[in-house]
Amino acid sequence: MQPQGQETKKGLKTKHAIISLTIIIIFTAGLYLSVPYVIDFFRNPQIDLGQGYSFEGYSILDIQVMLLSILLYTAIVLIGYIIYLLLTSSTRAGLISEYRTKDLSIAKFQLEELYENSPVPYLTINKNGEIKGGNKSALRFFGVVPEEISKKNFFAFTAEEDKELGDRLLNFFKADSPIDKQEIRLITKENGVKWASISIFLTKDSVTREKNGLVTVFDITEQKHLDQAKTEFVSLASHQLRTPLVTIKWYTEMLNSDQLGALNEKQKDYLNKMYLVNTEMIDLVEVLLNVSRIEIGTLAITKQKTNVPEMIDGILVELASQIDKKKIVFQKRYNDVLTNVNSDPKLLRIIIQNLITNAIKYNKDGGSVTISLDEKSGIGQSSISVSDTGLGIPKDDQNRIFSKLFRAANVKDVSNAQSTGLGLYLVKSVAEAMGGSISFVSEENAGSTFTLRL
Repeated sequence: MQPQGQETKKGLKTKHAIISLTIIIIFTAGLYLSVPYVIDFFRNPQIDLGQGYSFEGYSILDIQVMLLSILLYTAIVLIGYIIYLLLTSSTRAGLISEYRTKDLSIAKFQLEELYENSPVPYLTINKNGEIKGGNKSALRFFGVVPEEISKKNFFAFTAEEDKELGDRLLNFFKADSPIDKQEIRLITKENGVKWASISIFLTKDSVTREKNGLVTVFDITEQKHLDQAKTEFVSLASHQLRTPLVTIKWYTEMLNSDQLGALNEKQKDYLNKMYLVNTEMIDLVEVLLNVSRIEIGTLAITKQKTNVPEMIDGILVELASQIDKKKIVFQKRYNDVLTNVNSDPKLLRIIIQNLITNAIKYNKDGGSVTISLDEKSGIGQSSISVSDTGLGIPKDDQNRIFSKLFRAANVKDVSNAQSTGLGLYLVKSVAEAMGGSISFVSEENAGSTFTLRL
């Protein structure tokens, strides 16, 4: 038994066929009856002006009847066709709609097939982050069947180490903030943990206009393990390098102090150069060690009461030779604040020293550096700002300035500005590890201002 809709469509098609056949019969009959008149008209076109404007064999009345018949049949055909159009307009629209719907159904089926069988794990979530469904790759990633993740909050699968990050991402999603390529650890079945790079695309239901999210989950566990192995190697190598470098520094200081005998001026000059190179090597090793500690997760944070103005003054004394060489003018706006901050003094010193060193290194001769302190109640309200009048950061490079091993294009052209591209990456990593943040504003050839919020 056929569905009622199909029977209706079949009946309409039959009706249209009958109407079309009737119009064709009328049209054919009209032509059939008109043909003899037309043939005779063109076969005997002689006009006899002496017999009252008559054609040979035909009177004026016959010609008028013939023309009237042709007009009548033409009118009948046109009226029949108009009636046909009127009768079939809705059905023809229905047929067009049916074809379009069929095309849409095919496209929807293909899209669903692509979604379901994609090698990339996809999940759909509602406005609260609850999972509505996932494709086969997503189920394989978590090692579950649909019933085991359905209606559970996606961000609840965040590993314990990244719980704070998971809560922050959920708040971003609820606030319609973009989430793109965020690296996070997710818990899979039987408490397995995998690294994933997630992105969430916001969508809205076409009917209810309710917000939904399409989550892409890229498994980067293998990549992370490889990166960790590289980091551990760098850490081990740095530890091994540090000992001989410190030993060289100690012997150099001893020789330079004349404790083992007086040196001539040329020997002292070479010794001083060796001392400076050795110091730079030690600084580089310390940076590599700190970066590896952060990435491995072994960076120890020990907070205690810290006097920030005293710390800054101590750093400026250490950098006095660089400051004098470039004739940099420093302005201190301490405002009698941040004299008793709860922070890790060693890590805070790393951040401030990097910011001041960059402000000197990438400044112009005779330029200025302003250090401003501000203290307000509440986490993230106290700040340390370092402003300079130097090279600034090109606009195209600003979104990558905190990336590992990245150096801005205008810095590469400065021959005396040696840099590893790790300083600002270390600053950002340490600041976030202590629960703070770092931001900046900059204009090329006009200087930069970096602000650390505690």
